[in-house]
Amino acid sequence: MDISALVNHDGEASVLPRRSLSNPQSLFSSSPVTPAAKIPTPKPSQKQMSLKRKRHDPKPIWAYREGEELPPELKQLQEQQRQQSRPPPPAIAQPQPHAQAIPSHHPPPRPQPSPHTERNGHAPSETGAPPQAVGASALAGFERPISDDAQIYDDVSRNVCDFIWNTAVNNETVRNAIADPKVQLEVEARWGQILEKTTDQRIRGFWRTETVINTEMLEVKFESTMTAQQHKRMNLYLNAQVQHSKAPGASRPPIDYRHTYETDMFYELDQEGFSMLNPIVQRLISASGSRQKVRVTRDMKTGEFLRAIIKHRIGNLEVSSPKTEWDYRIGINLEIDFPGPIESLKPALEGGKTLESMQRQKDRMSYSWLGAYQVDLTQVAQGSSKNHELELELNSDVLIAEADKVRRKEVTKFESMINGMMNNLRVLSREITPPAAGG
Repeated sequence: MDISALVNHDGEASVLPRRSLSNPQSLFSSSPVTPAAKIPTPKPSQKQMSLKRKRHDPKPIWAYREGEELPPELKQLQEQQRQQSRPPPPAIAQPQPHAQAIPSHHPPPRPQPSPHTERNGHAPSETGAPPQAVGASALAGFERPISDDAQIYDDVSRNVCDFIWNTAVNNETVRNAIADPKVQLEVEARWGQILEKTTDQRIRGFWRTETVINTEMLEVKFESTMTAQQHKRMNLYLNAQVQHSKAPGASRPPIDYRHTYETDMFYELDQEGFSMLNPIVQRLISASGSRQKVRVTRDMKTGEFLRAIIKHRIGNLEVSSPKTEWDYRIGINLEIDFPGPIESLKPALEGGKTLESMQRQKDRMSYSWLGAYQVDLTQVAQGSSKNHELELELNSDVLIAEADKVRRKEVTKFESMINGMMNNLRVLSREITPPAAGG
């Protein structure tokens, strides 16, 4: 074949390249080879693939909620997946008697951590924590990423880590304040709902799953409350966890239970009481510009004085969880022991209320484990109103001790402790969330 005609396009030898027809209607014209009447028309299929799972179809394993009973075939599948995901046992090195070590006057170079480990693995990039050793919980099988990282951090939990680190751990003013034994750091998480101030309705947006909310850009508030029925269900669930943890042969950490009855009364912090506080605390309170009160707590049954503290807020972080009943607020506060006599303090009364109606009576059930976490389920009665609250508090001494290991570049459980806090928030919120319709 003479290709010059295709290149030069001269005379009758010019051959134009084949083009697709620009007229869309020509796509339906008859073929010059086979008339349209002779083209067999395919019969419509009798079976069409359904886009939705039918009600009688088996529910996939990932659609089951925590604590929901799996059918036998899915239990077997789950066990097979667990066995396959376990990492293979380490190979035993065979001794080589003929191999001789070559003496060297220089020590071997120390391995440097991979930058991918810092970006994707367990070590937080902002805190500078060292990579953790790969343990039995390392990712394996399909879960192991192409980078071969043993762990991949959760973005929401990492954001909470950064918030606690920047607001408390790496905040020198806060650290100097809690050096005083009369000042305690409080890191707590509350279950509730993020509400729009204008509509008093729970916020909804473009997000469908759990996400950290930049509340500085929104007119919102956080309401920590639950219904009496939810309180009852949560009480039964938590009591069952205590029993399971202490059953013979239980492999989980034991959960301790405590039931207390207390009464709170609030008093105004006057200038004399303010002058008794630590100078660092004085500067923090003055900078906030907020009105501080002294909370005096007594035993509800005996009237015995228990404590008098000033609770000073440092910062909050809100997490929206649209797929569950509750959102979360992570709060960092200072609890300051009031050093002066409480007899001289003036009660903080709201307009039209009596001293008795201002008392807060707290019926609280506490569940603690690992020396790190405590869940408080509380019914608060004030006057004729009752409120139900659920909160999780971290042991600040353990938290600070693990955080300081980050500063010293030691192996630490700081991020694991925050991950555990988030897991507890999720588990209890999912437990109280009713199943989705048709699920």
